[in-house]
Amino acid sequence: MTSGVAMTGRRDGAGARVAVVDSGVEPNHPWFEGAQLQHQRLERRGKGYDVVDDDGGDTSGHGTACAGIIHRMVPGAAIVSLRALGPDGRCSRNALISALHHCIKARFDVVNLSLGIDIPRKLPLKVSDHHPILRLYELCDVAYTVGVALVAAGPNVEHLRTYPGRFKSLIGVGRAPFADVERVGSAPSQDFEILAPGTDVLAPALGGRERRWTGTSFAAPFVTAHVARFRAADPTIPIHAIKASLHRLAIAQAAAESGSAEAS
Repeated sequence: MTSGVAMTGRRDGAGARVAVVDSGVEPNHPWFEGAQLQHQRLERRGKGYDVVDDDGGDTSGHGTACAGIIHRMVPGAAIVSLRALGPDGRCSRNALISALHHCIKARFDVVNLSLGIDIPRKLPLKVSDHHPILRLYELCDVAYTVGVALVAAGPNVEHLRTYPGRFKSLIGVGRAPFADVERVGSAPSQDFEILAPGTDVLAPALGGRERRWTGTSFAAPFVTAHVARFRAADPTIPIHAIKASLHRLAIAQAAAESGSAEAS
């Protein structure tokens, strides 16, 4: 059955459960009309965090944009917005770890992580970096083992390396100036393995508006949508087969694009 979903999967993503760990979602935005959208947030409890239900809301617009891209691509998928970022667009490393742990425990089909820990490429990890990055590494391995597909944004600039986006147990995403929102590229590297549209991407903005966004944060949701399609077509498809399907899709699209250019 895996080969049957290798190219397109189920287009509307119906039946797939998608988590978006981000800044939240503006619930009444026109882009989400008819969406199966649930809101949760991290709430500090002592030294840790609990996940509680929420009414929705977004102070930065980042999560609204990411979730909007996913919903536009797979309108049949159920989306859970887990608000982990604050108004400044940042969250603690422990909050990210708690959010990821929750998503694995909840067994989402795919989790969009348009966030991460940026470390200058030329600098060694500091002592304070080791524990959270190791914990993220362990959680990503657990997700792979239990079948929770993680899609994470890679670095936006060459002098940074981004965690968890560069871990090989998940699907790291870089950005490309693709005009076609369905387009993906195969680009295995230390930092990511799949490219997706990430330059001047049309997506929702706060206040019911929309705007153009640029960055790997907005490339990752396109890949998340493709994964949701694969999972909608075959809920048991393992992570390694999802990765292979993405690469085959990228190669087929590139070949079709090349053939079209030669014909013209």
